Amino acid sequence: MRVKTFEAGSMQDALDVVKKDMGEEAFILSTRTRRRPAAMGLGEEAVIEVTAAVDEAQAGVPPVATGAPSLTYGLRAPLDGPALPRPAREIPQVPPPAPAMDLQPLRRELLEIKGAVAALKDNDLRNASILKELDQMKALLSRIQRQGMPPAQLHLPPSLLELYGDLVANDVEPLIALRLCEYAQRALTDQDGDAAMGAVDPERARLFLRRVIADFIPVAPPIQLDPGKMRVAALVGPTGVGKTTTLAKLAAYAQLHLKQKVALLTLDTYRMAAVDQLQQYAQILQVPLHVALTVEDLRSALRFYQDRALVLIDTPGHSPKDTDTLNQLRGLMDELPEVETHLVLSATTKPRDLTEIAARYEPLRPTRLLFTKLDETSTYGPILSTLARVKRPLSYLGTGQEVPEALELATSRRVADLILPATPKEAE
Repeated sequence: MRVKTFEAGSMQDALDVVKKDMGEEAFILSTRTRRRPAAMGLGEEAVIEVTAAVDEAQAGVPPVATGAPSLTYGLRAPLDGPALPRPAREIPQVPPPAPAMDLQPLRRELLEIKGAVAALKDNDLRNASILKELDQMKALLSRIQRQGMPPAQLHLPPSLLELYGDLVANDVEPLIALRLCEYAQRALTDQDGDAAMGAVDPERARLFLRRVIADFIPVAPPIQLDPGKMRVAALVGPTGVGKTTTLAKLAAYAQLHLKQKVALLTLDTYRMAAVDQLQQYAQILQVPLHVALTVEDLRSALRFYQDRALVLIDTPGHSPKDTDTLNQLRGLMDELPEVETHLVLSATTKPRDLTEIAARYEPLRPTRLLFTKLDETSTYGPILSTLARVKRPLSYLGTGQEVPEALELATSRRVADLILPATPKEAE
């Protein structure tokens, strides 16, 4: 038996080659589809590989005679040996047996059909894989269109590219998100050497990116209270960000948990409701409250409260574009050379507005940023983007209205959890 393998561009072409080379008696043993480099190295092309066989001994046997039957009943007489003698009596005429059915062509056709079906099945599996990849590419392109990814991100490995999309979906500025992913890719490459090749495990990539984000976030220590020394802290910021409530939270924590003597001082005479609210907090906490209308009032109050460990100053809220009021507040703040100034911002504010507000409050020389209303938003990327642009450490996070429970000391890990949450496996 002779066995040979043929290659062709289609199943029909392969069968034609088999018949031409091995004859009609050949039958198919197996078929498969594989890919090979195309001509001149231009990509790849599919090729059908067919393995066929032919029994050369049977291929040379002449057909059975159709004449009068012999004593061998249609079979060929032996080549050697004496001829059989004719019997003495006459033997009645016996009709020849029906020729045996040749099943070889039917078998060959069945094998050809089997080979064609196998080839189609291989193509279906391959097509399903291609369709899946196309769906993934379509989803990625849709995300790029929707989120405005910069072209430079296309060199990121797939796992980091997916995380980049998560950051942008959380309202992190695309350029900052790209830089963070590049830092994570560099760290992975330095440690594993495979990040540049795209072989980055998604969970490992997420872990490294969270570390990069945590290292990227500057945080400030809590307000430091030294024995026998008065510490002055002021909250500044636009209207409606929660300065008065945050001031009450800080006062309650120092008074109730740290057991320190606290005094409240307000420069906000524009809104009587704010003064009344602060007065209510002062009565509940049993701490003094002083309203300063002028620079002299401010100086007098600070001299009076020298025995207090912490003096918290509430300032009027106003539009960042109200330069006159801002200049008046600056004149008062200049009387506080050692004040710890916290710029209070709302996490619900648009990223571009946050940057503009921080720039307009720069004359007050804030030393820290404090974000409130984290409970009123579902995206926290603007916090990260603002920290990157303003370059001030983060002090506290306001997470609700409860006093003082809804105020957290900011930590880099806490902010990293907000920007890119940990997986259940990492959180264990």
